[in-house]
Amino acid sequence: MSTTSIPDKTYPFLEGGGEMGEIIRKYNWSQTPLGDVAQWPLSLRTTLGNILHSAFPMFLFWGDELTCFYNDAYRPSLGMEGKHPAVGKSGRDVWPEIWNFIGPLIRQVLETGSPAWFQDQLLPIYRNGKLEDVYWTFSYSPAYGDDGQVAGVLVTCMETTETVLARQKVEDVVALRTAELETAHQSLLSANRYLQEILNLFNTPLQVLEPVFENGRIVDFRYKLTNKAYAAYANTTPENLQNKKVGDVFPGYFQTSSFVNVVKAFETGIEDTWEIHYDKDGLDLYNEMTATKMGGEVVVHFTDFTRLKYLQLQLLGKVEELERSNQNLEEFAHAASHDLKEPIRKIHVFTNLLKQQLSSRLNETELQTFERIEKATTRMGALVDDLLLYSHVSHQPIEKETLDLGKKLNRVLEDLELDIQQRQATVVVGSLPQVQGYQRQLQQLFQNLVANSLKYSRPGVPPEIHISATTTREGGHLYHLIEVRDNGIGFEQVYAEKIFHLFTRLHGRSEYSGTGIGLSIVKKVVENHGGMIRAESTPGEGTIFKLYLPIDKP
Repeated sequence: MSTTSIPDKTYPFLEGGGEMGEIIRKYNWSQTPLGDVAQWPLSLRTTLGNILHSAFPMFLFWGDELTCFYNDAYRPSLGMEGKHPAVGKSGRDVWPEIWNFIGPLIRQVLETGSPAWFQDQLLPIYRNGKLEDVYWTFSYSPAYGDDGQVAGVLVTCMETTETVLARQKVEDVVALRTAELETAHQSLLSANRYLQEILNLFNTPLQVLEPVFENGRIVDFRYKLTNKAYAAYANTTPENLQNKKVGDVFPGYFQTSSFVNVVKAFETGIEDTWEIHYDKDGLDLYNEMTATKMGGEVVVHFTDFTRLKYLQLQLLGKVEELERSNQNLEEFAHAASHDLKEPIRKIHVFTNLLKQQLSSRLNETELQTFERIEKATTRMGALVDDLLLYSHVSHQPIEKETLDLGKKLNRVLEDLELDIQQRQATVVVGSLPQVQGYQRQLQQLFQNLVANSLKYSRPGVPPEIHISATTTREGGHLYHLIEVRDNGIGFEQVYAEKIFHLFTRLHGRSEYSGTGIGLSIVKKVVENHGGMIRAESTPGEGTIFKLYLPIDKP
C-alpha cells in the first residue's frame, strides 16, 4: 500500500468511516489513476461517503481500473490475511480467483446500467491462507459519475456461508429421513400385503373396523382390513372394501346386533361373543360373532353356522341319548374313583413304610424321590376324593327339605375354624334365608366357597369374607341372591365362566394347591337346585360369587 506523505487536509466524507476511512485518508492517491483526493469527482466522494458510513457490507469498483473501495462492515469477509487491505488496488488484481465470474458481470453493469442480483451464490475466494468455499447474497448496481454516466459498480453483499451450510445440513438430514421414511413406508406396504395374504388363508370371515364418530357418538364403522372370506358376502375383494363404511356396503346391519354389540365392545373394551341371525341385505345367515377392541380399532370375526342351524332339529333327537351317556359316564367315574381309593391308599402307606425302613441308608436324592411319590399319591387321593364328591352332587336326592342356610354356614365355619384363625380372617355373615334344598350338597357348596376365599387371599392381607342375602328377580323368576364377597387376589373378568369348568386352574400348583374341581362342584349344586351362579372379580381387589337359588312358590 502506498503511504507516502500527503497534504494534511481533511475531507468531510472521509471523517469517521472506521478503519477503512483511516486507510483511505493515509493512502497516497496521487500515484494512482484517480489522482489526489482533492481531484476526485463529487459523485465518487458522495458514493464513498455513503459506503464508509453504512453498517451494511459494501464494496465499490470505480473507474477504468476498477479501483477497489470497501467499508468496515465488509472487512471480515476478506479474512485475517490474504487480500486486506485491498483499497486502491485494481479489481482484477484483488479477485483473480473469481474474475472469470465477476469480471463479465461488472462489465455488463458498466455497459448497460442494469443491476444484477444473486442469492446464496458459491464464489470460492482466497482468504485465511487458503482457498475457501464462500456463499454470498449480493447485488451489483451502477454507480453514476458527475456526467451522469456509469462510472463504477456498487456491490452490496452479505456472506451466507453459515446459513447455506446449515440449510444443506438440514436438507441432507431431511433427505436421509425422507429416504428412511420411504423405506419404512415400503416395508409397511410389504407387511400389509403379507398380512393380507395371511388373512386370506383363513376361511373364517374377519374384519378390522375403525369407528366413525359424529358429535362424539359412533354412527358407523370403516373397514381397515378384511379377508376374502368376509368380502365374499359382498361379492367383492378386500381391496375394494378398504376404507369404505360398513353401512354403505350392508345398510341393514344398523338394525342388528352386528352394529350394536360391536359399538358396545369398542366403548367398554370388553370382548363380546354372541349369536346372530342376519336376515338383511338379501342374506340369510346364522353366525357366532366375536368383537374385541384393539387400540382405536375393533376386530370382528365370526363363524357361519347356517348349515349347522338347519341340522339342529335332527340333533335334538340325539340330546336324550347324550344325556344318558353322560349319566353312565358319571356313574363310571364314581365307580372308578371308588376302586382307585384303596390302591392309592396302599401305595401311600407302603411307600411311607419303605421310606422308614430304608431311611438310614437313603441319600438326600433318594429321600426326595420318596417325598415326590408321597406328594403325588396325596394329590391323586385328593383328586379321587373330589371326583367322588362331584359324582355325588351329580345325583340329586329324591326329595328336598327345608334348610336354614344360616345354620348350615355356621357348621361350615366351625369346620374351617382352625384355617380361619391361622389366616387371621374375618367372616361377616348376614341374615340368611331358609330354602328348599339338599342338605349335604348345600353344606358342601358353602364349604367350597369359604375355603376358596381363604385359599386365594392376598399375601400379607388378612382375608375378609362377607356373606349376605337378598331377593331379586331374573327372567321373570324370584330368587334368593346369596353373595359371598372377599378381598382376595381376584382374577380377570374374562375367566368368570371358565373358573367353573372341571379341572380349571388359573394359577400353578406351586402357588395354590387344589384339583380344580371345587368350583365345578359349587356350580353343579346350584344347578341341582334350579339356580345359577355368577362371578365378578377384579385382580388385586377380590371376588364376588352370586348364587341365585329359586324361591319356591307356597
